[in-house]
Amino acid sequence: MAENKKKCRQYNANYINYGFIPSPANVHLPMCLLCEQVFSNEAMKPSRLQEHLSKKHPDKASKDSAYFQSLRDQRSRRPTINTMFARSVNQTESGLVASYNIALLIAKAGLPFTVGESLVIPAIKEAISTVMQRDPAPVTKAIPLSNDSVALRIREMSMDTEQQLCATLRGCRFSIQLDETTTADNNVLLMAYVRYVSGRDLPEDFLFGEYLATDTRGETIFAALTEFLRERDIPVTNIIACATDGAPAMVGRYRGFATLLKQQVPQVLTVHCILHRHNLVSKKMSPSLHQSLDVAVKAINKIKAHALNDRLFRQLCGDNDEAFKRLLLHTEVRWLSKGNCLARLCELFHSVIEFLDQADATLKAKLWSCRHDIFYLSDFFGKMNEVTLKLQGDGMTLVHSKATICSFLAKLELYQQNLGRRQFINFPQLAKVLDELTDSHLLLYTDHLKAVKADMAIRFRDLQQLDVPDWVMEPWKADAVSCEPEIQESLIDLQNDEEAKATFRTSGWRAMWVTQGQRFPPLWERVHLLLLAFPTSYLVEQGFSQALHMQTKYRNHLNLVSSGALRLKLTSQCPDVKKLAAAHQAQGSH
Repeated sequence: MAENKKKCRQYNANYINYGFIPSPANVHLPMCLLCEQVFSNEAMKPSRLQEHLSKKHPDKASKDSAYFQSLRDQRSRRPTINTMFARSVNQTESGLVASYNIALLIAKAGLPFTVGESLVIPAIKEAISTVMQRDPAPVTKAIPLSNDSVALRIREMSMDTEQQLCATLRGCRFSIQLDETTTADNNVLLMAYVRYVSGRDLPEDFLFGEYLATDTRGETIFAALTEFLRERDIPVTNIIACATDGAPAMVGRYRGFATLLKQQVPQVLTVHCILHRHNLVSKKMSPSLHQSLDVAVKAINKIKAHALNDRLFRQLCGDNDEAFKRLLLHTEVRWLSKGNCLARLCELFHSVIEFLDQADATLKAKLWSCRHDIFYLSDFFGKMNEVTLKLQGDGMTLVHSKATICSFLAKLELYQQNLGRRQFINFPQLAKVLDELTDSHLLLYTDHLKAVKADMAIRFRDLQQLDVPDWVMEPWKADAVSCEPEIQESLIDLQNDEEAKATFRTSGWRAMWVTQGQRFPPLWERVHLLLLAFPTSYLVEQGFSQALHMQTKYRNHLNLVSSGALRLKLTSQCPDVKKLAAAHQAQGSH
């Protein structure tokens, strides 16, 4: 007779009513939530489970299923050896990524590398212990932020952003702007920026910063640029335009940087920085106006250069209920300095005269005698500053620069005529002494405006003669038949392209050409230089200011180039942090 077959029971979800859940070791067997006893398959009967709950856990026999469900949920959230190990590994890996991100923030802020240990870690500890009321040690130990760790992260991210940029520049045309300066530690820093087309954008980015070992001649600068491009396999022929200042090393006829570049790339467009030229124009003054400016600067220095005079003058301004209490020092290397310091002097002129009456009567007499010139120069340099500010900023093109310069040339003619008619609507400061002005004063000022206009016309002749076809700014109003035969068909295609029309209406001509222009090669070949060429070296000058702020007397041993700190501070590229972190074994802080 065959042996009776054993019955195999299956776990039922209703067993939770008796405090049983599937065993983690075998989901077909029940396990008590309270004592973790596992029952055999033969004992998996509701009566046996009920009996176990009543006899072993009588205090829980009257509990409903909701109670046991809550116990089950609490048990599922309880950490095990495996989950604790996995969580520890994940936390360490996340700490490594956080270490990179925090190092990036430190570099972007231009702070010392030691700030990770001295400020960031204590701040994290304080936030976790105070706000979350938890032990911060597991988190802080997972984020390595020592001085060496931060330096390594910054160097790696700097190399990564450089590789990203160079990979793009190998296959596209771009324009550059470059200049050199002497740093606080007497090193010569050469810096360059690029502008290129990337998809539907026209990004500007930091190309490189290099220390020049000895001199700053054109050959040395050119060698540094070509060596950088050669090491990274970027063809020098990809450069289509270059903006520099007017120094002989840059624009020299025989051995200047621009001349050497044109020998390698004959079709390259070289631009003398418009901001530098505009600043040179502002220095053109008659001897009498220059003397009046010197008197104004001496009066300002008399007060600002002495601490006691400065404090007494502030007290006097408070007593006179002046809007300002401080004068501004004149700094020759700052392009906006003349306009700003003269405007403040005019606002506080009567308080300055009152102060000098006791401090220096001779200087007071000189200042009072040339007050008309000072008020005129304040207005004039204010107008020059307005143009300077319009020429600064990102995304500046030759088209915009031409419009700004030509507009100011026309305004100079207007200012000259209005002054000759004693109309001072354009000169608010000069209008304050309107009743004291003689014809000789007005003749001096109109002659000055005439000389400035003539000087600008010479210095900006190339910009005035820059050909910007009508179809560049308003392609849908241009007559294709009257244009060059080579572009007629492409212009007609553009004029009937609805996508290009929509971009032009919403974002303007510049965005339209960047996003749609390459679809029309004959047109793009004539437009791309107007968009890509830098009209100024503003970005490089801005980079020099950032380098000056980074290399203080407390960080005078910092190598801005090899450390990667300068590139990471100035670049617009985002480093691939996850890729860099994956190349390292996660290791917490000790």
